[in-house]
Amino acid sequence: MTVYPVVVGDLNGSMDRTVFYKVEDRCIGRKKNQSKEREYSDVEREQHLKFGFMVKLARRAKYVVRESLVRLPRYLSAVNYFMRLNLPYCTVEDLEGGVVSFDYERLVFAEGTLASPSVTASFSEEDNQFTFAVSSLGGRDLPGKKGTDKVFAVLLESNLMQAYQIELGTRGEEATVMEALEPGWNAENVHVYAYAYSKEEKETSNTLYLPLA
Repeated sequence: MTVYPVVVGDLNGSMDRTVFYKVEDRCIGRKKNQSKEREYSDVEREQHLKFGFMVKLARRAKYVVRESLVRLPRYLSAVNYFMRLNLPYCTVEDLEGGVVSFDYERLVFAEGTLASPSVTASFSEEDNQFTFAVSSLGGRDLPGKKGTDKVFAVLLESNLMQAYQIELGTRGEEATVMEALEPGWNAENVHVYAYAYSKEEKETSNTLYLPLA
């Protein structure tokens, strides 16, 4: 800032980015420095757009990831870990327009050492509902793959960024579960995932993306 004596007048207050005050009966003017807007590099702008997208997605999906991400690095919340895991799958398509795309086939809701469950999913436009088919274990329990493991499906509407999960049963039992399309959702924007969860060991499988038949 620039400080200088005022030759004429007895001013007090501020005017035109200058603050006037008195010191030992002299009127002093203090000129505020002009703020300089920082110019960000393209790389920084890209990171800002990606981070903004992931913040929005993580906040909307927080009730799912708090249940699905059970093994967390120290000092990281489920939401922050979800952002870290999925940030690499963001791509800036238009920097000036702020357009970001995301590879939903690689999205991570759960991460763990269990074997992925055997699940298929389909959608009926006529009935406006999803059908999930869980295959039985088909053999003895193995490390990372037990008949008591719970199987969950996650449904995500990418345009609305809304998500929820449903329980499909266990690995040990064959099951078919119907789920109606959520009101207000567009089926074309819905992505479906599954994962296994071992309550005893508090462990999950990795996320399994389910193409809709």
